[in-house]
Amino acid sequence: MKKPKKTPRYVTEEMHAERTKSPVHIGRSEVTDADIEYVQHILKEDRNFFSQTLSDLLQEEWRDEIPYDDSSVVQHMYYLYHTQARRWTVEDYRYLVGQKTGLDIILPKVFEILQHDIKVSGDFYDGDLLNSVLQINADFWEQHKDLYNTQRLV
Repeated sequence: MKKPKKTPRYVTEEMHAERTKSPVHIGRSEVTDADIEYVQHILKEDRNFFSQTLSDLLQEEWRDEIPYDDSSVVQHMYYLYHTQARRWTVEDYRYLVGQKTGLDIILPKVFEILQHDIKVSGDFYDGDLLNSVLQINADFWEQHKDLYNTQRLV
């Protein structure tokens, strides 16, 4: 199952219309059901994980206002804080790894995706998810040897 390519929202002309959208959709690329199904097809069913939002997984609430006028980075994070993991795409996982957010929770799922397709892409280029993982600093890997050993198997 090949993941469809899409243009990031912040590259399109739709960005100026963000204010009219529901807050839960701001800061996210155009996402299709196929994008979501692609990830669900790869990841092992984990009802506990998939039923939670990033807020639940990190055990912290979003304390700021709804980020209508903030950067796409803040808007995307807001989206993930309020959306169940079952609705996340490869781009969402790439984004979280790139932001170094919840790595100890997110990386096992990322490794499952990479084991299926090492060159899988989010919104940017083939292999952008792998590249995000490779950018994680050595301090993190030293503190999480179990994840490091899993990563080496990918």
